[in-house]
Amino acid sequence: MAMDGLNLHASVIEMQRTLVGGKIDKIQQPERDELLLGVHAASGNYKLLISASAANTRAPLTETKRTNPADAPMFCMLLRKRILNGRILSAEQPNLDRVLVLTIEAQNELGDLVPYRLIAEIMGKHSNIILVNEKGIIVDAIRHVGVGMSNVRLILPGVGYELPPQQEKANPLCAKKEEFQNALLQGGRIDRRLSSSFFGLSPAMASALAARVTSETSCEALDDAMRDTLAQSLYTFYHALMLGEFTPTVALNAYDEPIGVYPFIPSDVKSRRAESIGAAYDEFCAQHDIFERMQRHSAAVRKVLQNNIERCEKKLALYADALNATESIEQNRLYGELLTANLHSVKQNGQEAAVLNYYLDPPQMIKIPVDPRFSIGENAQRYFKKYQKQKAARDMAGTQRAQTLTELSYLEGQLDNLRKCAGDAELSELVEELREQGYLKREKGAKKSPKYAASKPLCFVSSDGNARIYVGKNNKQNDTLTLRFAEGGDFWLHTKNIPGSHVIVKCEGAPSEQTLLEAATLAAYYSKARGGENIPVDYTLRKYVKKPAGAKPGMVIYTTYRTAYVTPEETLVKTLKPTAL
Repeated sequence: MAMDGLNLHASVIEMQRTLVGGKIDKIQQPERDELLLGVHAASGNYKLLISASAANTRAPLTETKRTNPADAPMFCMLLRKRILNGRILSAEQPNLDRVLVLTIEAQNELGDLVPYRLIAEIMGKHSNIILVNEKGIIVDAIRHVGVGMSNVRLILPGVGYELPPQQEKANPLCAKKEEFQNALLQGGRIDRRLSSSFFGLSPAMASALAARVTSETSCEALDDAMRDTLAQSLYTFYHALMLGEFTPTVALNAYDEPIGVYPFIPSDVKSRRAESIGAAYDEFCAQHDIFERMQRHSAAVRKVLQNNIERCEKKLALYADALNATESIEQNRLYGELLTANLHSVKQNGQEAAVLNYYLDPPQMIKIPVDPRFSIGENAQRYFKKYQKQKAARDMAGTQRAQTLTELSYLEGQLDNLRKCAGDAELSELVEELREQGYLKREKGAKKSPKYAASKPLCFVSSDGNARIYVGKNNKQNDTLTLRFAEGGDFWLHTKNIPGSHVIVKCEGAPSEQTLLEAATLAAYYSKARGGENIPVDYTLRKYVKKPAGAKPGMVIYTTYRTAYVTPEETLVKTLKPTAL
């Protein structure tokens, strides 16, 4: 849920209460489209996150820690030069639009104190962060918008800054009750009517505001009394908001997972109060930010894996052709034998030789292509050589096919592990393994990757509370779980012939059927088959699982197993929330 004008206004109110008068003592750019400002104010130290990410644009106060690159990007260096140690004079939001304007007093190149404006345009894929000097000229922006990219305005250094074009909407903070009534009288869907009539309202936010009063979704379905009640509710809410009164809230789904942020308590979904809009966004964006960051950071690795998977698939197609050439191979052997057997009686006519094929019942004369430059005996030897060469190629293709299938399974497993990466430590472990296996090169002169603490597998408590279920998310975790952590009497599970996680069940005594079902479901859910139905999952005791000498990480063999068929329902997985190891 990207931040709309309403949530931005609540965030601006929090900035006005905390940041105004404070000094910017830290500027970081953890991602290419993110800024993190550290502010020392009279009431304490604060962090302001400004994200121009198209998927989740926002500008809240935050407590979330960010990992910063070793070398600061150019835009970050420029901001440090211009506004570091500057004092925040104001935080404003023009017209309740999705624009944040921070006015910062800082020294210019001549040492004079001048007002800079750091402007965050929170507008989805058009989001931007722009530094404007005291003359209204753009110093720089995190995204440049040049000629040919926009026919509305340019966002380039040296160009005068203009606010985004204003839409013909009313400011709800200044609106009277009658204006809300008049908007509803125009008809259509309530959420779209409100969002198109007033600044700062996304359709989702407008729908949640209306749902506090009525279950109707259409303006036409409202009678006069209900329309009056809804208009009064909107007016009361915005009047309180104008006075700085709002209730930061996190909306929740059935699994108590955050699905939205509101400056009021919604009535149509579960919710819980938050200390601030910033805290609400920290909670809401925690998993989303990890996913988005992993997608960006893993893009190069994903491409390498996909390229190697395609290479393996092409090789398998070639091996299939070689293995399917059995008929041609046997024909060459037959021709060689028949020419040899009929060496003295064969009748050669140019490029053909007529021989008796005694393998047929009854025997029949057949014609065999020959090269007239060579004798019948030499032609026979040529056919035998072709046979031996093709047979050797077929045998080698069989061996290479088996090796390629193993490699393909490994690569597909790594691609699945990449999807499961939930942090820099897990991604780093996967990258290091691919380097060890020769799929990624370690660039000469490149800085060493930062060292992270070893990642940990997932741990779930079974629904009966008698067992713990451990799930590996990469090959290192899988090997550790299976070969070092698990004991001989523990249950081990894995999707049958499908790349996926190793799953270990630990409990006192034998696990219940329900526990094994839950473990099998987790094994299917954390596999390449996620989203499928009736997924085969093998299960056995750990003592029957072994790792062959020279096998790739995560690869094992097992015996004395049984197979369960499960559908990895997200409902069950969400019910079994991960717990601390």
